[in-house]
Amino acid sequence: MKASAIHQFSYPNPLSTRRSFLVLAAGGSVALATGLRFGAAAQSTYEGGEQINSTTASFEGGTYAVAADDGYLYQYATSADGYAYYNAYDGESWQGWTQAGEQTVGWDPAPVAYDGKSHAYYTGGDEYIYQLSYDSYGDAQWEDVSGDYTYQAAPYATTWQDSVYLYATATDGYVYHKGYTGGTWGEWQALNEADAPAKGDSKPYSVSWGDHENTFWLGDDGYVYWNRYNYADGAWTGAKQIPSDYQIKTVPYAVGYAPEESLYAYSANADGAPIYNTFDGSGWSGWEPIEASWTTSYQPSAYYHEDYQHVVYVADGGNAYYKQYGADGWSDWQDLGGNYGYDAYQYEYDGNLYLTYTGQDGGIYYKAYLADGAGAVDPEPTEDDGY
Repeated sequence: MKASAIHQFSYPNPLSTRRSFLVLAAGGSVALATGLRFGAAAQSTYEGGEQINSTTASFEGGTYAVAADDGYLYQYATSADGYAYYNAYDGESWQGWTQAGEQTVGWDPAPVAYDGKSHAYYTGGDEYIYQLSYDSYGDAQWEDVSGDYTYQAAPYATTWQDSVYLYATATDGYVYHKGYTGGTWGEWQALNEADAPAKGDSKPYSVSWGDHENTFWLGDDGYVYWNRYNYADGAWTGAKQIPSDYQIKTVPYAVGYAPEESLYAYSANADGAPIYNTFDGSGWSGWEPIEASWTTSYQPSAYYHEDYQHVVYVADGGNAYYKQYGADGWSDWQDLGGNYGYDAYQYEYDGNLYLTYTGQDGGIYYKAYLADGAGAVDPEPTEDDGY
């Protein structure tokens, strides 16, 4: 057990303070039923597949991006030899992948924008959690924020109002949470009970919806658990299992759907079939399958953009599949092609929607969303021989 430490927050590159608050506002309603095949709507999709800079580094695990109010997009990734890398896009070109110091990391990054700056959280190769930020000279700064615990999965980070919130599954079976407000970190708080331990190698996920923060994780029994933080009361409501007739393979990705005042969660069952569940504020509807000819072992991605809900799954064979929901109903699955090695991630930059992913070949790629043959403008890739 490590000795307790006092951690101070450092301030790097300017970034947006806006949280990824995923509230959907599509018209119409979703008809959901067991084994449902969603009818055809407008066949918008993601296109392209540009590599973000060639580099001597090869990457593994998920890659994640955050947009800046200075016009920059910052992207984080993990190299196959266990180092953190970042890249920046200035609206015209990428600057190139740069290794962030010599700290070794073992899992996916968890980036956030806070107080106009960029921060990313990694679980290190030594099983402690570190905050990556940058000093006024642009040099990488690593700070241990793990407290007394060790971890064997990636953390997850969010921001809300004037605070950063960090979530992590520790090796002792607890999912912990703590916040940074007013210049200091609070203490870790356990979100689950000893008789319902979490799956130690699975990261948690959290999203704000309505008047609650909603935090999800996988239990070591194969079921999904969640805990809700009531903003008005300033307290957690208590950990609960989301009712299920079968075990779950992936941590859910959840988004709010305003027209139904419901929270939608996407995941996969133990066999890898895509599934969804809805929460209406009082109870869950129950996990139901989304018909597909493929299976998955990865956390899906969901995003709201221009009145549509956009959902992406990475299949076990390395192809990704996309469907959207809006006023004209659900589209069919669109095959986005192959070379997807890990979880894919959707983000918005300069009013356009993008999908980024780590390829099976070790490169970092993106695709631009095209609405009915029009839509996003691709960021232009630039060649880079290394860092």
